[in-house]
Amino acid sequence: MKAKLLMIGAFCLGYAHFSAAQTIQANATLSDIASGLNYDYTIDLNNMVSSTSPIETLWFAWVPGQNFLPTSPLAVQPPTGWTATITGGGPGDGYGIEFVTSTSPVTPGNSLLFNFSSTDTPAELAGNSPAHPGTPVGTSFVYSGAPFSGSSASFVVQPVPEPSSFGLLLLGGLFLWRMKRRDFRDKCQKPEPCG
Repeated sequence: MKAKLLMIGAFCLGYAHFSAAQTIQANATLSDIASGLNYDYTIDLNNMVSSTSPIETLWFAWVPGQNFLPTSPLAVQPPTGWTATITGGGPGDGYGIEFVTSTSPVTPGNSLLFNFSSTDTPAELAGNSPAHPGTPVGTSFVYSGAPFSGSSASFVVQPVPEPSSFGLLLLGGLFLWRMKRRDFRDKCQKPEPCG
């Protein structure tokens, strides 16, 4: 009997240690598409392979007690199996979006897309919260269970550079390369040998 109790006690301690060791390693990016005067945003949430817990809650632009979006989203489109709630909006506070599931978690090594539309510009969402100066708007929380339960992690959702900015950078680099190549070709057409 004592051996059986010791074995049960060891199992409980091992399970408690295993449960405490569960972690979430996550990151996310935010991309946008202009839609008239509004913007359609997509959050790409990535639960890294190094995680040991699924993600069942993404609370975008939020930490306990503070919401960071400048204005309330116009519409929110959660993924299949998820629900969404707009939070905050009280005096001196911004807004957040709480996405929750109990049936379709983001397991380690996988990602999932979350959508919303807003009048907030990409520059505003890439900056600091007007309601909580010094805190990036994209500061967010994830939980392995319902909000406030299980493993959790906080990170800043990073804006994806606009394709037009990347295109200009690429075009500028191509132009500089072409000019350098032309200078080299012009030198080679002179009577002196070129190297």
